[in-house]
Amino acid sequence: MLKKLVLSGFKSFLENYIEFSNLNILTGLNSSGKSSIIQALLMLEKAFYDKDNILLENHGNIRELKNPYHKHDVKFVVQIDEIDVSITINDDDIYQIDNQVENFPQILYISANRFGPINILPIYNNSAIKNKIGKNGENLIQFIDYYSDSLLDDSLIHPKSEGNTVLFNIRAWLQIISPNVKFDYNLDKKSDSSYALFNDHRSSNVGFGLSYSLSVIATLLIGSILKNHIIIIENPEAHLHPRGQVELANLISLCANNGCQIIIETHSDHVFDSVRISCKKIQNFHNKLKIHWLVLDEYGNSKIDSPVVDQNGKLDQWPEGLFDQFEINTSKLL
Repeated sequence: MLKKLVLSGFKSFLENYIEFSNLNILTGLNSSGKSSIIQALLMLEKAFYDKDNILLENHGNIRELKNPYHKHDVKFVVQIDEIDVSITINDDDIYQIDNQVENFPQILYISANRFGPINILPIYNNSAIKNKIGKNGENLIQFIDYYSDSLLDDSLIHPKSEGNTVLFNIRAWLQIISPNVKFDYNLDKKSDSSYALFNDHRSSNVGFGLSYSLSVIATLLIGSILKNHIIIIENPEAHLHPRGQVELANLISLCANNGCQIIIETHSDHVFDSVRISCKKIQNFHNKLKIHWLVLDEYGNSKIDSPVVDQNGKLDQWPEGLFDQFEINTSKLL
């Protein structure tokens, strides 16, 4: 499991330390560094599994990513279980790992730019990626199909599910988002394509919320049966009404409590409050939760505040700006 991450000279991070647990919430104002933490983790995964290139596509070279106040090489220090690993990247994009680990977690990543109601999704025959989901959900249907009959832990089985497999529970959790909608899919391996169906309608004829949440629900449930993986989801609340956001956050909490390691970037107070409620409902769940609130200082460098949540869902401190807009707006109406 990922325990900590130290970022030195990377983008808006001059020298920052972040601790992780099972469920980790990254939140804060826009452009405060949340996505940069995720990008750093994706770069670390590339360093261990890609090896030829640590840089992410369309993000530029390390000179572009380097903090202007940092005079040394960009450096990541990551703790996996009890082992610290340091990766240094110089201005020529050459990186060096000082301590190899055999069990660096693989990442299931769902980006904020994931596909919405698109009618046709590609499938891949490459053995390295055919049973994985792409960051935009581009291999979603084949990913679901591969694990459709896998059994889930009892704690993740929805009360209205017809069975205890992945596919039955994807359908059940989707019906919480949109009641009475049944999900199905089809694979056409001769054309390397696939598509989803909602009540036998193509994706473009249903709302955005179903398509956006399908990849999130599938990744959470499938991720719960995979060993040594980190699930990273940007804006799980996208295109969902408040009730849907709360139910999806409930599933996130259940998966984290079941042993998954999950990182979410969110701007939703409904998601945030639902996770706090899980701290009251699930014994000791508060010990599996980390909250990181990010803002920029006057120099454009990220600052991280990490309030602690107790067993009643209460924070030991409430940073200014942390999901307080509802109270601010309400006070103006009184």
